[in-house]
Amino acid sequence: MKVELENGKLTQIANFMYGLKLVRKQSRFRRRFIDMLQERAILVDQDRIELLKEHSKKDENGEPIIHDDTYDVKDMKAFNEDLQELYSEKMVIEGGDNREMLRTIKAVLKKFEDTEYEGQQSEIYDYLCDQFGVDDEEDENDGSG
Repeated sequence: MKVELENGKLTQIANFMYGLKLVRKQSRFRRRFIDMLQERAILVDQDRIELLKEHSKKDENGEPIIHDDTYDVKDMKAFNEDLQELYSEKMVIEGGDNREMLRTIKAVLKKFEDTEYEGQQSEIYDYLCDQFGVDDEEDENDGSG
């Protein structure tokens, strides 16, 4: 099993998963999954700051100009294009050591199929179901039944 998650959705996914009521194994794997998401989100944020520095006006020492904790971006259109590219890049989680975690998260998503979500939660739940292939039948005969 392989799951690909867009960088721009990592924090929303972590927040969504954190809000689910789970116990034992499902809770442990959720924690591992959230930790992976948060680790990647930190790297994405570091890349975002590098993009800000790269696109900012510079002072006489070549340092980015910052006013009230805001970078003075010289070309907002170019910065936003680069930022969109960064956010659309995907974090790939594959089987191996993560196999059981991915299967467990998929089971968690199936478990919450009949729960009503709205707004952003609904979008994130639908996105996760698509990425985890919750509606796919391929895992139905995985020997656990």
